Amino acid sequence: MSVSKTFGKIVVAGAAVAALTGVGPAFAGAGESLDSVTTGAKAWSHGTNGAVAVKDTKTDGDEVYTLYDRRYNTGYRMNNEGGSGSTTYSALDTTNYVRKVTACVNLNNKPDRCGPDDRPGDGR
Repeated sequence: MSVSKTFGKIVVAGAAVAALTGVGPAFAGAGESLDSVTTGAKAWSHGTNGAVAVKDTKTDGDEVYTLYDRRYNTGYRMNNEGGSGSTTYSALDTTNYVRKVTACVNLNNKPDRCGPDDRPGDGR
């Protein structure tokens, strides 16, 4: 048997094992850049997706925040009360990596303005 045929069988077998064991989907979010932007706020997680950041991008007096999910937990909210130009970062946890980010502006007594949820594999 030639080396190329043997290598091809190994690659196909490895892909089949990964598909059957669910290895692919379990790691789908790690390493994919996540970004959400709305007027006045930007939230992101890049690299290993171990941390999330939210930046206030507008001098308007409105505080910003991010809603985000991690691999094993959902429903986190992180506020940035530092004012225009400031950025707030979450703790770093590459095992329980970030899976979704949403940038939001806190508008007192009105519905908050939020950007799109960015999730792994959504094509953005």
